[in-house]
Amino acid sequence: MFDFITGNKRLVQVILIIMILPFAFFGIDFYFRDGGGTSVAQLGDTEISQQEFNLALREAQDELRRAASENPELLDRMNTPEFRQAVMDDLIQRRLMLSHAHRAGMTVPDRELQSIISGIEAFHDETRRFSPQRYEQLLRAQGMTPHGFESQVRQDIMLAQLQSIYGGTTFMSNTLVERLVRIREQERRVSQIVFNPAQLRAGIEVTEQAVADYYEEHKSEFLLPERARLEFVVLTPEVAAHGTEVAEDELRKMYEERIEQYQTPEQRSARHILVAAGDTATDEERAQAKAKADDIYRQLKESPGRFAELAREHSEDPGSAEQGGELGSFERGFMVKAFDDKVFELKKGEISEPVQTQYGYHIIRVDEIKEVETRPFAQVRNDLMEEVRRERTQQAFAEAAQTFSDMVYEQYDSLEPAAEALNLTIQRSDWVSREGNNPNPLFNHDKLREAIFSSSSVEEKKNTEAIEVQPSMLISARVVEHAPPTTIPLEQVKNEIANHLEALRATEKAEKEGRAMLERLREGDNPELKWSQPQTVTLQRRQGLHPEGVQAVFSADASSLPAYAGVPVSDGRFVIYRVSEVHDLEEVTPEQRSAASRQLTEMVAFEQYMAFVNSLRERAKVRIDASRLTVQE
Repeated sequence: MFDFITGNKRLVQVILIIMILPFAFFGIDFYFRDGGGTSVAQLGDTEISQQEFNLALREAQDELRRAASENPELLDRMNTPEFRQAVMDDLIQRRLMLSHAHRAGMTVPDRELQSIISGIEAFHDETRRFSPQRYEQLLRAQGMTPHGFESQVRQDIMLAQLQSIYGGTTFMSNTLVERLVRIREQERRVSQIVFNPAQLRAGIEVTEQAVADYYEEHKSEFLLPERARLEFVVLTPEVAAHGTEVAEDELRKMYEERIEQYQTPEQRSARHILVAAGDTATDEERAQAKAKADDIYRQLKESPGRFAELAREHSEDPGSAEQGGELGSFERGFMVKAFDDKVFELKKGEISEPVQTQYGYHIIRVDEIKEVETRPFAQVRNDLMEEVRRERTQQAFAEAAQTFSDMVYEQYDSLEPAAEALNLTIQRSDWVSREGNNPNPLFNHDKLREAIFSSSSVEEKKNTEAIEVQPSMLISARVVEHAPPTTIPLEQVKNEIANHLEALRATEKAEKEGRAMLERLREGDNPELKWSQPQTVTLQRRQGLHPEGVQAVFSADASSLPAYAGVPVSDGRFVIYRVSEVHDLEEVTPEQRSAASRQLTEMVAFEQYMAFVNSLRERAKVRIDASRLTVQE
């Protein structure tokens, strides 16, 4: 009776992911209003604004940076068109599905929402009970409010329900599942021989005429793109806030003003014995309950050590009776008022007279008192310092960004005024290509490159506008040297062309010889070949075979052995595979059947769900302005 709402723990993993993926938190109303400003996508009569997309993109990029601490190559994806499109597709899918749920009248009852949230272990205290204080602290640490978090949880519950409805009706026959298992688990004994072009280059000659002909036919491949050397200045929050100091007395004042944040409220551990007499009890039943409670209290006064024994014998609270009436630890305000007030009046070990609540009569004993604990200033000083510096850095950057933008625009013929005013360093670049793939990734930003190679920059020698190339990083550049597209002379690339042609002809020769040998083997010829040691492979256990090779091996007709298959693989090599043995699975175990059925069901269910999403997308006549996907405001 006195446990906080527990029970249903569905979606807990999803909700925990929400807590570390803040870009999902637009609030439910965000999905049902026009975003304002320039739209990036149109969905029927609603739109996704530039601001909404930029916010989602930044948060997705921040999440990618966090993930890149263990997988640095992820950073290469951050500014790719594919990454931006994926963010946009996610926004569109969520908008469409939530809009559909809204029109269908789907709701999430408060009771279900409370049950799910209270079941999340991250919000439990040391007694494994839901802690409102811990709940708010964790949300605050993530920059969330309970209202925003609960709104998002409602959204994800609805999305999960929709996915269950539109993707959860799949049925897989046992015959199909068993066939899948047998295909996946069939073993084939395979050896191979490789025709390597690197070993066939010795006799290949490439004439100067062939090189010249290739150069003329592929002249566009030997074109140096338009390039420029630049002066540029970079403004970041750290540069803008350089020299910012925080006084010690200011930190102490903040600490004193927020002292409650650093305090653990008083908590009490208590037991109780309940004699039930609820709202529907008659006066006579209530009087009988009071008399029984008084009698129990009398017994406890005579023998206080029998509290747990009498609780197990007489308490009518099923949630605590078996534990001797133990309720665990809780802070003020957690229980109903009359009960709560009495608990926090008692001294440790003291037993109360019967206390009446809407549930009946309670006899209470306080077992432990945990006083208010306050974290000392020394423990939180660095956190306060970091918070103040972060706020001042953001403020300084906002002010400096405005100055920076104004100065590079108004004094367009030089970067020096902005650099002097904001204590920035004017840097010089090597050649920057209009086509991208520049060593300095900053100059691969689409909008910056577009500005650098505009007529305003190239012909009029004006500064570019201040452009945000990364979150909170502004750049303005100035062209100091420009080179138009230039064809590279044949003399400079003839060796490269000759090597390319030699490799190309060696690859052709390797495949030609390989296919000829494959034909001989299939016709029954048995030449002496240096086959590799045989190894047993399955579709899932490739044992180092190329994916193309596995496909070829299991596509080979094994009705007559040995069977042969051949396929080109990486580096121009051609590989012939010899299948000498085939072993089918003798029996499909229940575990294998269950795992395969689950995988097939999940795969087909997801396809059904995505088909529904795509149908919504078609009906909404989604239109995306691709040019806006690279714009940041």
